[in-house]
Parts: sequence; structure tokens; C-alpha cells
Amino acid sequence: MAEVRVRGWAIPYIHPTGEFIRNYLLKQKVAHGYEIWNALRLARLEAGLVDAEGRTRVSTYHNFMVNYIYVLKKLGLIELVKKGPSTRAGMSLPRHYYRIVPGRENDHRWAHPQIAYDPRRGAPRYRRPYAKIRKKKLIPRPLPPEELDRIWDAASTFLREYRYVLTREQFETIKPEWPSEAQLYPTFEERVGYVIGKVVETEYVSRIARRLIRPEEAPEPFASEARKVGRTLEREWLRRHGR
Repeated sequence: MAEVRVRGWAIPYIHPTGEFIRNYLLKQKVAHGYEIWNALRLARLEAGLVDAEGRTRVSTYHNFMVNYIYVLKKLGLIELVKKGPSTRAGMSLPRHYYRIVPGRENDHRWAHPQIAYDPRRGAPRYRRPYAKIRKKKLIPRPLPPEELDRIWDAASTFLREYRYVLTREQFETIKPEWPSEAQLYPTFEERVGYVIGKVVETEYVSRIARRLIRPEEAPEPFASEARKVGRTLEREWLRRHGR
């Protein structure tokens, strides 16, 4: 079996997560989210993908659902076919069962679904092809001022819970292009999530620098940590609103 090196370790090769999900659904036809996540966890455990404490190196179930199942649905690669009761103790929410959308089995986007969904993510060599395709498809219309106000109000209300107090004027000094970037997202909740992530990044590095600066100006590791915190709160907002 071919091997790859991860942080200096030689490990058996395993498909990227998107392709693993596709292969699993090709075999099982229909499966629920927890079933797929657990199969991924076991596959990585068998492949030796564990940390120093022996824990399986796989994201949490919640992050898996947000970063993969949600994204694959948005891309039109998988679809919900039914809901059923959960058999896990203490779980009251129904299970959602998915299948591959007919005709999408060999879609190139399985390899990098997150980049296909948002071309700003990932290394340039992966990002460019998806960005070109998406640019052709997207002809965004400017958001009206009242919609921008509504997005900002929702984002700032949520962020005050976590003691982020950057004003809109301060944010627009750093990120004047945010209205045009927000309109690339298809739903109100995702636009608010985008703003939340960018505000957190900006305020995080500005607190450290003790002045208002762009996240791109912050040195590592502060810039990376700011992105991580921003994405965490963006996902929390989306989780609360069922996204």
C-alpha cells in the first residue's frame, strides 16, 4: 500500500474526506451523517491516523456535518432522502439519511468540496480551477442598504455575547469590500456568518497590536489563531440557525 508522510509519520494512504464520503455512499447507497462520520473515524484509526495520545485524527461530528455534509448538499452532490428516529441514547433529533444525487457520482468537486463551495479556501493550486468555474456562474447583484444593515445588526448582536465590540465604522475602515464579498453567499445566515468571522479576525489581531489593523498585517501565529477563532464563531452562528 502506498504511504504518505504526515508530520513526519509514514502512514497508509487514505482518500480525501470528500472522496471517502462518495465511496461510502456508492457502497451503502443511503446512510445517515453519524454513520458516515463513524466509518471515516474507524478508517483513519485503521490507517494509523492517530495523535500522540492515541486518539483518532478526525474532526468532531459537528464539524464534519458543517464542513462536509452541509457543503456537499449545497453543491448538489448529495441529497436528503428520508428522516428516521435516532437510536443513540439521549438523542431526540431525527437522523437524516443521504444519497448521492443521480449523475453526480463522478463529479470533480468530490475531491475538494470546501474549495469548490468557497474558492477562497485552500492552496492556490487547488483554488484557481474552482474560482474560474464559480466566477462564470456567479453574477452577484448588489445587496440593498437595508439588507446590509440587517446583516450587520444580526452579526453585532451575536458578537456582543462574546464581548466583541468592533463598530461598523471601524470594521469598514479595515474591510470596505465586505458588502461585495457578503453578497457572494447565497443565504442571509451565511452572509451574517461571513461578517462574524471577519469581524472576529480583525478585532482579535487589533487587540494584540493595540491598534486597528488588518488581519493580513498581523504576524504569525496571531493571524492563524485569529482565523481559527473567527471560523469557530462563524460555525457557532450557523449551528444555531440550523445551517
